[in-house]
Amino acid sequence: MNKENTIVLSVLAVNHPGVLLRVAGLFSRRGFNINSIVACQTENPDFSRLTLVVEGDEATCTQLIRQLLKLEDIVKVRAMEPASCSNSELLLVKVQAEAPSRSAVLKTAQTYGARVLDIGDTTVTIEMTGQTDEMDRFVGHMERFGVREMARTGITALERGDGVILDEE
Repeated sequence: MNKENTIVLSVLAVNHPGVLLRVAGLFSRRGFNINSIVACQTENPDFSRLTLVVEGDEATCTQLIRQLLKLEDIVKVRAMEPASCSNSELLLVKVQAEAPSRSAVLKTAQTYGARVLDIGDTTVTIEMTGQTDEMDRFVGHMERFGVREMARTGITALERGDGVILDEE
């Protein structure tokens, strides 16, 4: 993913069935690829927050925001620079870790502040949260042992500072 063209959209939506499907459909119809999408209920159960990561320029960002705001259940959309928002993602990775390499796998996980979730006969399952770059570096180190399986949530983000998405502009 090219960071210079990465757009993080924070979308506040009414918590109704089908909202996520309509948002994904809008992107698909317009020919935009979603690099990651995270959706969850907010502190107010009437609303959901969607965090979408897409690639594009300023014109693309403006177009996406306008199109999203046309959807019935979308309350607010904010574009955030990845470097200027508080963001994190979750990684689960199952790594080959037979007896000779197991201690090195566990030490690498500890170095990165990751948590061991499961130790099998030949694998170790590790959980880590953090910034995307940090995840990429960790996965790079784990690849030398043999990554058997991996799942990542994608970025979830909030605006830095005291502002919240429902603040008046």
